Amino acid sequence: MYLCTRIMMLELHNVTIGQQIRSLSLTVNSGQLASIVGPQGSGKTTLLRAVVGLIAVDSGHICIDGELLTPKSAPYFRRQMAYVPQHLLVPEWYDKVSADYLSLLGKAIESGKPLLIVDEPSQPLSAEAQQAVDQMLRQAAQRGAAVLVVNPRITDNQVRL
Repeated sequence: MYLCTRIMMLELHNVTIGQQIRSLSLTVNSGQLASIVGPQGSGKTTLLRAVVGLIAVDSGHICIDGELLTPKSAPYFRRQMAYVPQHLLVPEWYDKVSADYLSLLGKAIESGKPLLIVDEPSQPLSAEAQQAVDQMLRQAAQRGAAVLVVNPRITDNQVRL
């Protein structure tokens, strides 16, 4: 079991990305779980990709521990975060997506990184797997991680797009 010993704060200030996300502000502190929710195509995955530094915002800014996330600083900040993407690259014939998603989430949490960014899986999970994911996310926050997740079942600090 790990415990995040580093204080982490993720801040989004008036972030705009394309037509989907307009002037979004959000703060996630260490030990806090925040959930992004919205209909398909509303920009949830796009927002997480911006937080990870994979795409730029059109306006506004993202700060991690008070420092501006830029294309130059993104590689440094990515070393402090664990990211579970929506799409796992597995062969078409491989049908154990939920097992792989849970495994990847477990490894991300076990890394002890102070910032955990988790997208919803592209394929539906079983009820048991959903419960396991929700519990793992809550435990990560309880252990001190700042957790930003796309998960409609998590109602903590929920932001609708």
